[in-house]
Amino acid sequence: MRSLFTAILALALAAPLAAADRAVVLVVNADGPVYHLDPIEIRKAFLGLPVHRGERTLRPIRNSSDQQLVQIFLQDIVALSQSAYDRRILALVLQQGRPRPLELKSRAQVLAALAGDRYAVSFMWMSEAMRTPSVRIIRVLWRD
Repeated sequence: MRSLFTAILALALAAPLAAADRAVVLVVNADGPVYHLDPIEIRKAFLGLPVHRGERTLRPIRNSSDQQLVQIFLQDIVALSQSAYDRRILALVLQQGRPRPLELKSRAQVLAALAGDRYAVSFMWMSEAMRTPSVRIIRVLWRD
């Protein structure tokens, strides 16, 4: 009887943890040629440095549709504070003429940009990506 109670209690406590488990994933156009990016390539792309697949340069898209995504981007993807990231991007723009990574403020804009460019790469919540057939998940970037 005691072991049954322990098992039920363990299941009850585990259920909220499973529901709270959230993840941010790296996504690309489902029909595109990008299947893998390592962490260094991801960081380089979002810092405005060129990352190539074949003859084409990947186009990073910052997903700023959610404040928590912005914080995860800064802490876990580029590992910089907002001000340090802004300075780094501005330096590349001014010194090397590199374009800033595109920053979009809505999920719909991010999905439209991914659908329109086979070399675009972005990030979003895993739950959103799994409901969107036009994107392919290529890596988990962060898990709660």
